Amino acid sequence: MEPEEFQQLMKARQSVYDLLRCFFLQEPSEALFQALQEENVLKNLVGYHPELDEGVRLLNEVIASPRMAQMVPDLLLEFTRLFVGPAPVPLYESVYRSSSGLVMQEETLAVRKKYLEAGLVVRPERSFPDDHIGAELEFVFYLCQKASETEKVEELFPWLQRQQVFFQDHLNRWVPLLCDRVFQEAASPYFQGVAKMTKGFIAWDFEEFVSHFLD
Repeated sequence: MEPEEFQQLMKARQSVYDLLRCFFLQEPSEALFQALQEENVLKNLVGYHPELDEGVRLLNEVIASPRMAQMVPDLLLEFTRLFVGPAPVPLYESVYRSSSGLVMQEETLAVRKKYLEAGLVVRPERSFPDDHIGAELEFVFYLCQKASETEKVEELFPWLQRQQVFFQDHLNRWVPLLCDRVFQEAASPYFQGVAKMTKGFIAWDFEEFVSHFLD
């Protein structure tokens, strides 16, 4: 792959991880849906992975609907039910992987160490632990960004290695479980689509690119 093609790949992946991060951190809004329509983001993700395709189809049921604006209030309520409380779907790696099933366990410290080693400054005012799905997706966004900015081949290796290790040690081990749970708990095609799209894209990205970075 030529250097320019590689940079474009990193920037494209960066954009998708930014979108996935937003799905879990930002309330659904008419402005977000309009932006997705205008930029044709979802259309460009079709044809790569069955679950990704299903996620796009479900999201489009809401985003492309003539009743889209009327759906937003109900989606805001569902966002609160699913991700805020009083009994939300856990969005933290430690809940899915620790023996205690609690937040702020060794998995939280492990991902924080990865962030610091890569030079990512963790904002102290952030209101959620470092192993929140939004934080981990933001870290992949950051690693893609750093890789796309690297001009020397010898400086690229650490950024590719960090991505591969982070997928193997973290994302692949719990995000599919989270997405399955969100899909089961969701009532709307929007959040079912978020779950399928997140699970499908991460699986495809690892299979097609990340697992081969260091071959």
